[in-house]
Amino acid sequence: MIGNALLRTAASLALSAALGGCATVPIHVASLDQLEQIRGTPAAKELARRVPEYVALAERERALALQAHAAGDDVEASLRAECAIAAYERAVAVARWATAESEMTDASGALGVTRDAQEALDATRADLERKADELARRAQVARERTLPAPSGDAPERDAARRTAARSMAAEARLLCAAARLIAPGADGVAASDTELATLARKIDAGPSGDAIDGATRARAHCLDVLTRARRASASHDQRDDAGTDVLLSELSDAKGWSPSRDERGIVVTLREAYRGSDLTDEATGKLRDLGRVASAHPAFGVQVVVHDAATAKDSEDAKRAQAAVAALVAGGATAARVDSQLAGARIPIADPADPRSRARNDRLDIVFVGP
Repeated sequence: MIGNALLRTAASLALSAALGGCATVPIHVASLDQLEQIRGTPAAKELARRVPEYVALAERERALALQAHAAGDDVEASLRAECAIAAYERAVAVARWATAESEMTDASGALGVTRDAQEALDATRADLERKADELARRAQVARERTLPAPSGDAPERDAARRTAARSMAAEARLLCAAARLIAPGADGVAASDTELATLARKIDAGPSGDAIDGATRARAHCLDVLTRARRASASHDQRDDAGTDVLLSELSDAKGWSPSRDERGIVVTLREAYRGSDLTDEATGKLRDLGRVASAHPAFGVQVVVHDAATAKDSEDAKRAQAAVAALVAGGATAARVDSQLAGARIPIADPADPRSRARNDRLDIVFVGP
């Protein structure tokens, strides 16, 4: 009798494994009443709705348990009841797994929507920043083109006014030259040389009040030309306005450059760069490094500006500029994207009359002109 019971137990365990792993559940006496209590809970009814195939397995085990109990085989009835309970537990696990997968899918979808929304906001912000930058440039041009009352003549200040006029005219020339680097065919670029030449003659010959007013107008006009050149440049629609910030950060992070910004772009100033009209070895190395920077940022033009502490011969300054351009090109800069300008002593940054500080006016500016 015991042998028959053990055989029936082994058969039941084999059947349990085939039906879904019931044999892994520790076998203990489980009453059919406990099974009925489980079946009667709202959770069991919800399982029947969500995972009916697993509940059907439990119901089959229950039917076999009832059948064994009716036949007087309480061992098999107990095993079948245990398997039915285990099947319900498995149904609970499967339902929880399905819930977790559904929640993960929903969360992934929500994350995707949030990421798309963030990208859209970033794009909108970048567009607004570009427009704000453009409006700021236009506002600056408008402010500078709004002239004050005519200066009139003041003989006692004539020399100072002519110096200021020459300085503003030189700045105007650099702005228009920067515009030519970005878009040679932009509106106003071609006519700028003639207008600036006329202004130079007026500064030398006319009343100081007319000279400084004309220089103010010329600087504002060239800033407007530069703004229009940026809009007209071939890369304008695709340009990344963050590129100027990136380049400024790169130069700031590198030791020894101390870059600054002005209307043209990013300015790197080299001092004591020449021995006569020849570059020093140190300056040559630095210019070649800047040539590599220019090669890595081809959207930028490069303006080379030679400044003097005192009036110098243009021929000597021209040799200095040519040497600087050659070093930049040797470092990797594109020759067609490099322009040289001779500012002479017209744009001082220290008092030319002060022997202690005027040497600071002797400098070489390398300007990365941003599109």
